[in-house]
Amino acid sequence: MLRDYRMSWSVMVVLGILVAVSVIIQACRSPQRTTDASQTQLLEWMEQKSALCILDVRTADEYASGHIPGAINISHQDISAHIKELTAYKEKNIVVYCQSGRRARIAQNVLAKAGFPNVYHLRGDMTAWRKAGRPTEAGTRLGE
Repeated sequence: MLRDYRMSWSVMVVLGILVAVSVIIQACRSPQRTTDASQTQLLEWMEQKSALCILDVRTADEYASGHIPGAINISHQDISAHIKELTAYKEKNIVVYCQSGRRARIAQNVLAKAGFPNVYHLRGDMTAWRKAGRPTEAGTRLGE
């Protein structure tokens, strides 16, 4: 009887390890999508007037001080609350940026989890955009 108990315990430990390994393998196979777009790619899309949404996820004050022409502003903290409004852009390329990358990655992940298939993070964000001398425009959000 003691021998059966040890064997059952060993089988349970092995099964537990197999489940843990399976979960880890699955997590590695399906990483969160974090596709980047270069400044050049964004400029090409802007020139082609292709199906595009440029999403500035900085604060309203940061946006007003200068943003990429044509960008709309929704703070990274408010993305989840605006998913319904953003569905108009669901089949378009959405390029997300902030000042240096952290907030844009958060917003990108929220949109990807909500089923937006073409969400790109602008490589270098606004810091690199300004450093490269790319065009910006100042002003408040549309409708304000």
